[in-house]
Amino acid sequence: MTLPARRLGGQRSATRGLTLIELMITVVVLAIGLALAAPAFTQQLANYRLRTASESIINGLNYARAEAVRRNSPVSFTLSATGSGWTVAQVSPATTLQSRAAGESAGITAASTNESRAVTFTATGFVDGSGTRMSQIDLSSSAANSETRRIDIYGGGLIRVCDPAVTAAGDPRRC
Repeated sequence: MTLPARRLGGQRSATRGLTLIELMITVVVLAIGLALAAPAFTQQLANYRLRTASESIINGLNYARAEAVRRNSPVSFTLSATGSGWTVAQVSPATTLQSRAAGESAGITAASTNESRAVTFTATGFVDGSGTRMSQIDLSSSAANSETRRIDIYGGGLIRVCDPAVTAAGDPRRC
Protein backbone atom coordinates (compact mmCIF):
# COMPACT_ATOMS: atom_id res chain seq x y z
CA MET A 1 0.00 0.00 0.00
CA THR A 2 1.40 3.38 -0.92
CA LEU A 3 1.00 6.63 0.90
CA PRO A 4 -0.99 9.34 -0.87
CA ALA A 5 1.18 11.85 -2.60
CA ARG A 6 1.24 15.42 -1.39
CA ARG A 7 -1.01 17.64 -3.41
CA LEU A 8 0.48 20.36 -5.41
CA GLY A 9 -0.89 23.80 -6.00
CA GLY A 10 -1.06 25.05 -2.41
CA GLN A 11 -3.80 22.68 -1.22
CA ARG A 12 -3.18 21.14 2.13
CA SER A 13 -4.23 17.69 3.21
CA ALA A 14 -6.49 17.42 6.25
CA THR A 15 -4.62 17.85 9.53
CA ARG A 16 -5.20 15.67 12.51
CA GLY A 17 -5.82 16.95 16.06
CA LEU A 18 -8.36 18.89 18.09
CA THR A 19 -9.64 22.32 17.47
CA LEU A 20 -9.89 24.81 20.31
CA ILE A 21 -13.70 24.51 20.29
CA GLU A 22 -13.56 20.72 20.64
CA LEU A 23 -11.11 21.03 23.51
CA MET A 24 -13.29 23.60 25.30
CA ILE A 25 -16.40 21.44 24.93
CA THR A 26 -14.51 18.45 26.37
CA VAL A 27 -13.33 20.50 29.35
CA VAL A 28 -16.86 21.82 30.02
CA VAL A 29 -18.39 18.32 29.88
CA LEU A 30 -15.69 17.02 32.23
CA ALA A 31 -16.26 19.91 34.67
CA ILE A 32 -20.02 19.28 34.75
CA GLY A 33 -19.42 15.56 35.41
CA LEU A 34 -17.06 16.33 38.28
CA ALA A 35 -19.46 18.87 39.77
CA LEU A 36 -22.22 16.26 39.79
CA ALA A 37 -19.97 13.59 41.33
CA ALA A 38 -18.43 15.77 44.08
CA PRO A 39 -21.25 15.39 46.68
CA ALA A 40 -21.27 11.62 46.33
CA PHE A 41 -17.49 11.54 46.63
CA THR A 42 -17.60 13.71 49.76
CA GLN A 43 -20.16 11.39 51.37
CA GLN A 44 -18.13 8.32 50.42
CA LEU A 45 -14.98 9.85 51.91
CA ALA A 46 -16.85 10.70 55.15
CA ASN A 47 -18.14 7.11 55.41
CA TYR A 48 -14.62 5.78 54.87
CA ARG A 49 -13.29 8.02 57.65
CA LEU A 50 -16.09 6.85 59.96
CA ARG A 51 -15.31 3.17 59.32
CA THR A 52 -11.60 3.83 59.86
CA ALA A 53 -12.26 5.62 63.16
CA SER A 54 -14.55 2.83 64.40
CA GLU A 55 -11.95 0.19 63.50
CA SER A 56 -9.28 2.22 65.32
CA ILE A 57 -11.40 2.40 68.48
CA ILE A 58 -12.24 -1.31 68.32
CA ASN A 59 -8.56 -2.13 67.87
CA GLY A 60 -7.73 0.06 70.88
CA LEU A 61 -10.37 -1.64 73.01
CA ASN A 62 -9.16 -5.10 71.97
CA TYR A 63 -5.57 -4.06 72.66
CA ALA A 64 -6.50 -2.81 76.14
CA ARG A 65 -8.27 -6.07 76.92
CA ALA A 66 -5.40 -8.19 75.63
CA GLU A 67 -2.81 -6.17 77.55
CA ALA A 68 -4.84 -6.49 80.76
CA VAL A 69 -4.75 -10.27 80.42
CA ARG A 70 -1.10 -10.34 79.32
CA ARG A 71 0.11 -8.06 82.14
CA ASN A 72 -2.26 -9.61 84.70
CA SER A 73 -3.10 -6.05 85.69
CA PRO A 74 -5.99 -3.63 85.02
CA VAL A 75 -5.67 -1.60 81.81
CA SER A 76 -7.92 1.33 80.90
CA PHE A 77 -9.16 2.62 77.56
CA THR A 78 -10.04 6.33 77.51
CA LEU A 79 -11.69 8.33 74.71
CA SER A 80 -10.35 11.81 74.11
CA ALA A 81 -12.63 14.74 74.88
CA THR A 82 -12.91 15.67 71.20
CA GLY A 83 -12.77 13.71 67.95
CA SER A 84 -12.12 10.00 67.92
CA GLY A 85 -8.75 9.83 69.69
CA TRP A 86 -8.05 7.43 72.52
CA THR A 87 -5.44 6.27 75.03
CA VAL A 88 -4.70 2.83 76.46
CA ALA A 89 -2.89 2.90 79.81
CA GLN A 90 -1.96 0.49 82.55
CA VAL A 91 -3.73 1.53 85.74
CA SER A 92 -1.01 0.76 88.29
CA PRO A 93 1.71 1.85 87.78
CA ALA A 94 0.22 4.50 85.51
CA THR A 95 1.85 3.89 82.12
CA THR A 96 0.58 4.90 78.68
CA LEU A 97 0.77 1.88 76.40
CA GLN A 98 -0.71 3.24 73.18
CA SER A 99 -2.65 6.26 71.95
CA ARG A 100 -4.23 7.75 68.84
CA ALA A 101 -4.58 11.46 68.20
CA ALA A 102 -8.06 12.92 67.89
CA GLY A 103 -7.17 14.56 64.57
CA GLU A 104 -6.41 11.32 62.72
CA SER A 105 -10.02 11.06 61.54
CA ALA A 106 -11.04 14.59 60.61
CA GLY A 107 -14.74 15.38 60.97
CA ILE A 108 -15.51 12.30 63.10
CA THR A 109 -16.79 12.58 66.66
CA ALA A 110 -16.99 9.79 69.21
CA ALA A 111 -19.33 10.24 72.15
CA SER A 112 -20.04 8.06 75.15
CA THR A 113 -23.69 7.53 76.05
CA ASN A 114 -23.01 8.34 79.71
CA GLU A 115 -20.72 10.77 81.52
CA SER A 116 -17.81 8.32 81.60
CA ARG A 117 -15.29 8.29 78.74
CA ALA A 118 -13.24 5.37 80.06
CA VAL A 119 -13.52 1.63 80.55
CA THR A 120 -11.12 -0.57 82.52
CA PHE A 121 -10.42 -4.21 81.74
CA THR A 122 -9.42 -6.51 84.59
CA ALA A 123 -6.68 -9.15 84.53
CA THR A 124 -9.29 -11.71 83.43
CA GLY A 125 -10.33 -9.63 80.39
CA PHE A 126 -13.68 -8.67 81.86
CA VAL A 127 -14.87 -5.09 82.24
CA ASP A 128 -14.40 -3.63 85.71
CA GLY A 129 -17.97 -2.89 86.81
CA SER A 130 -17.14 -1.35 90.19
CA GLY A 131 -17.84 2.24 89.09
CA THR A 132 -19.39 4.22 86.28
CA ARG A 133 -17.97 2.98 83.02
CA MET A 134 -18.38 3.64 79.34
CA SER A 135 -20.60 0.97 77.79
CA GLN A 136 -21.45 2.47 74.39
CA ILE A 137 -19.69 4.76 71.92
CA ASP A 138 -21.61 6.55 69.18
CA LEU A 139 -19.58 7.64 66.14
CA SER A 140 -20.84 10.23 63.68
CA SER A 141 -19.53 12.37 60.87
CA SER A 142 -19.95 16.08 60.29
CA ALA A 143 -20.72 15.42 56.60
CA ALA A 144 -24.37 15.42 55.53
CA ASN A 145 -26.09 12.07 54.85
CA SER A 146 -23.18 10.01 56.15
CA GLU A 147 -23.36 6.78 58.10
CA THR A 148 -23.22 6.34 61.87
CA ARG A 149 -21.74 3.54 63.98
CA ARG A 150 -22.27 2.33 67.51
CA ILE A 151 -19.74 0.35 69.53
CA ASP A 152 -21.12 -1.66 72.46
CA ILE A 153 -18.82 -2.79 75.27
CA TYR A 154 -20.31 -5.63 77.30
CA GLY A 155 -19.32 -6.66 80.84
CA GLY A 156 -17.77 -9.93 79.70
CA GLY A 157 -15.31 -8.02 77.53
CA LEU A 158 -17.18 -8.51 74.25
CA ILE A 159 -16.88 -5.53 71.90
CA ARG A 160 -19.39 -5.22 69.06
CA VAL A 161 -19.90 -2.63 66.33
CA CYS A 162 -23.31 -2.08 64.75
CA ASP A 163 -25.14 0.31 62.46
CA PRO A 164 -28.13 2.10 64.09
CA ALA A 165 -29.67 2.79 60.66
CA VAL A 166 -30.17 -0.94 59.92
CA THR A 167 -33.59 -2.12 61.04
CA ALA A 168 -34.01 -5.50 59.29
CA ALA A 169 -34.52 -8.23 61.90
CA GLY A 170 -32.13 -10.77 60.34
CA ASP A 171 -29.32 -8.34 59.50
CA PRO A 172 -26.21 -8.91 61.68
CA ARG A 173 -25.29 -5.19 61.40
CA ARG A 174 -28.42 -4.24 63.33
CA CYS A 175 -28.04 -2.79 66.83
